[in-house]
Amino acid sequence: MTQDGPSIAERAVAVHPPVGVICIVVVLTCVLWLAVPIATHAQREIGARIEHTYTFGNSATFSLVPADGVQISAPTLYLRTQGGQTESYTTTVTSPNITIERDLETVPFPPFSEISYWWTYTSAEGKLIETERHSFSYADNRYAWQTATHAGIGLHWVDGQRSQMLRALGVAEDALARIRDALQAPGPTEVDIYVYPSEEDLASAMKLTGIPWAGAVTYPETAVVLVAIPASQEGLLVMDRDIPHELTHYVLFNLLGAQGYATLPTWLDEGLATHFEGSPDPGYALALERARVDGTLIPLGELCAPFPEDSRRAYLAYAQSQSLVSYLRQQYGYSKIRDLLWAYADGMACSTGVQHALSIDLFQLERTWRRWLDQQSASPSPTSPQGRTQQLLRDTAPWLLVLGALVLPLLISLPLKQR
Repeated sequence: MTQDGPSIAERAVAVHPPVGVICIVVVLTCVLWLAVPIATHAQREIGARIEHTYTFGNSATFSLVPADGVQISAPTLYLRTQGGQTESYTTTVTSPNITIERDLETVPFPPFSEISYWWTYTSAEGKLIETERHSFSYADNRYAWQTATHAGIGLHWVDGQRSQMLRALGVAEDALARIRDALQAPGPTEVDIYVYPSEEDLASAMKLTGIPWAGAVTYPETAVVLVAIPASQEGLLVMDRDIPHELTHYVLFNLLGAQGYATLPTWLDEGLATHFEGSPDPGYALALERARVDGTLIPLGELCAPFPEDSRRAYLAYAQSQSLVSYLRQQYGYSKIRDLLWAYADGMACSTGVQHALSIDLFQLERTWRRWLDQQSASPSPTSPQGRTQQLLRDTAPWLLVLGALVLPLLISLPLKQR
């Protein structure tokens, strides 16, 4: 026996809400529908247009130009640099066109970064109006840049044959793949590389952006790399060295994040960058050997902080960092180097990170590295007479053994025949 279900009237009541509820919903819908266009209209009111101009490294001017007959007050400019904080500048209305100028010599923008800006002002009716947001790339507009892109990498250059620049693009693509594979560092591949025609041109650009000198520089937060590659045969060696070096900083930043990257000891950051160079600087080995013999190697603890300002000491710091990372790679492998990176990304101090990842302290690491360095130096150079002799013996040893196995029985049998 089954129970009777609800009547048709009861089902109708269950399905349809009361009339009063319907009326309330309709009224609220109408109010919201009317309110949305009003709010949108207030934000997008066309009462003024905005403009900007800049001279690279000198000044930037931002203008608010009211339409005819439009009166405004309390104009405020908002600026946001790529990866940075929003800045605001409030000014007074002294003429129909409102302008605010930023001194780029004292407060520079990061070169080739994306700059966005907008204004707010109060209308004659007392409404707070926000203009549309505009953005532009703060490029070095002293030059006419050419561009080639592939696999998310943009290469921009001023001088040089396109074939040479396409080779630089290939160097960048190969370097990113090699570095990411070694460090197991997945991440974005979008990066822009700007190639200046000489170190002097790059140094000029750096000076205009507040950096005294740099042979090459990376802005990882904006995915921008600046290098100087001359349009000559020398440029091939420079691109093999500098492009992988700078891209290593970019990969490390994306792997560890801004905060984690900021805690890396300088010796590890720069050591990895020099380690991945395609054409290492041959002067590093000479500087390292000279310092080892003279007893002037820089203590490892001092290389945790920024490198010395003195150019010769800084050069030695790069040489030592490269050697130390090569030692870690040979003795521990990339897995331990990755452990070391994450230890520092977690905020560990220079010595504590080594202890955590390698189970030795910083002083033990330095001692074992110096011992390894002594052993490397004790091996004769391949170009020295002793080194060439040893290499010849190594190369011919298998053939000498074979020859000995054939000749020795003959030598033994000769005395027997004479008897």
